[in-house]
Amino acid sequence: MSPLDRSPFPNPWRREETRTIYQRGPVRFREDDCVHLDRGNRHRFFVMEFLNWVNVVAVTPDQQVILVRQYRHGIQNESLEIPGGTLDRSDEDPAGAAARELLEETGYRAEGLESLGRVAVNPAIQDNYCYFYLARDAVKVAEQHLDPAEDIRVELVPLSQVRQLIQQGDIVNSLGVLGLLYALERLGK
Repeated sequence: MSPLDRSPFPNPWRREETRTIYQRGPVRFREDDCVHLDRGNRHRFFVMEFLNWVNVVAVTPDQQVILVRQYRHGIQNESLEIPGGTLDRSDEDPAGAAARELLEETGYRAEGLESLGRVAVNPAIQDNYCYFYLARDAVKVAEQHLDPAEDIRVELVPLSQVRQLIQQGDIVNSLGVLGLLYALERLGK
């Protein structure tokens, strides 16, 4: 059980009514009318429901980190990131999804994946988690198999340069930075 699954504090809010504001595919935005159990005041919370996400820090046998560069419409710019994506279903195994995303986005595969943990993406307004994995000794076994909206270029970067890329602001995806820092710690770098 993760610390995210247990809390010494009971939930002080009771949800009295919930409404879907928007839904398209697996994305749903909802509005919850709640009452505070001790104070009695009411508050409307907004929640963005998403499938869980995975991110993979893959390292080749010669200590190159496999990064992906792709256009991100939210920032209307390219972003240098670690491979990752959503679970296809809410009950999909995160490690299996991580292996799938690594293969689809980069054409690389590793014999095993090590869990680096998970985080609540933005617990104030989102209900999903991001799972992080380390893939050691990743080797190229296939060509990329991209979704229609993906235009991904694979870049190999020496493991010794990753921290510098983060510090220079070349890697700005917050979950990617976190995954890389987790991996650097695990690898003793």
